[in-house]
Amino acid sequence: MLSEIALAKQLLDGAAQVAVVAHERPDGDAVGSMLALCLSLRERGKRAHAVLVGGLPGRYAFLPGAEGVQRRMPEGETLVVTVDAADLDRIGFPEVRKVDISFDHHPSNTRYAAVNLVDPEAAATTALLYRLAPELGLPITPAVAANLLTGLVTDTIGFRTPNVTPDTLRLAAELIEAGANLELAYRRGLVERSFLAVRYWGNGLSKLQLQGDLVWTSLSLADRKSVGYPGPDDADLIEILSTIQEARVAVIFVEQSENQVKVSWRGRPGVDVARVAAQFKGGGHTLAAGATIKGELQSVMELVLAATRTAAQPIEQATA
Repeated sequence: MLSEIALAKQLLDGAAQVAVVAHERPDGDAVGSMLALCLSLRERGKRAHAVLVGGLPGRYAFLPGAEGVQRRMPEGETLVVTVDAADLDRIGFPEVRKVDISFDHHPSNTRYAAVNLVDPEAAATTALLYRLAPELGLPITPAVAANLLTGLVTDTIGFRTPNVTPDTLRLAAELIEAGANLELAYRRGLVERSFLAVRYWGNGLSKLQLQGDLVWTSLSLADRKSVGYPGPDDADLIEILSTIQEARVAVIFVEQSENQVKVSWRGRPGVDVARVAAQFKGGGHTLAAGATIKGELQSVMELVLAATRTAAQPIEQATA
């Protein structure tokens, strides 16, 4: 990665304007990476734009720099940098076919950029950014640290994922020393939910099904409309499903407009749900993956559940 880091530094040093783009329907790691990089670049005098195709989810409005997020790519000569996006289609801008630098930690990253700084061992993309910051000349201010810590806390679900190491906790401590507020990042990034989000959960929980060690539910467009939930996501209900004691695999289906269904998987150690998602041109991590599939909700559910039962078996059993 050393030569890639040098190339990335050269590109960032030479750029007057930078667009930092995260994936659509962003999570805390995507938003935290995007805002942290933008704020750090601005400290260096760069015109840095944080870009999200669908705008910033309201739950991340507390983060420093959130007020500047825009929905369109800037005009003029621009260095394009993506964060936490495993493939080019995930950013949601079909007109963008050239990316200069990609920062990511997904094993499924397709290396679509001219320079790919990808580390699947990193606990979060924010962890990768923090580690590379000294070599890239990126200052870590308290506002930058707040975004980085939020990404780290949310992507590890409060330091509960198997990829958390002693170095991950040391990194968190360093970010706190740099001015980040752990209580705020944890409470706003993981714990708090809006009233509408919890009502939306109720619709999904009322349809919850368990078969063997597989649990699943769905959220339809009608469910969203009935409670007035504003987003196209599951309001993180999948994380609740993943806590069910009897289940090794949890799946949630969220109906989208234009005859599409967003599918999210969560697995326990010993299960590779990314392998299932890959069958539907999705991706992610071994224990957390997703895909967007064309089709009617019920037919997509039947297809995905059949594939999940077949493929999401213990790794030792699958390789025996």
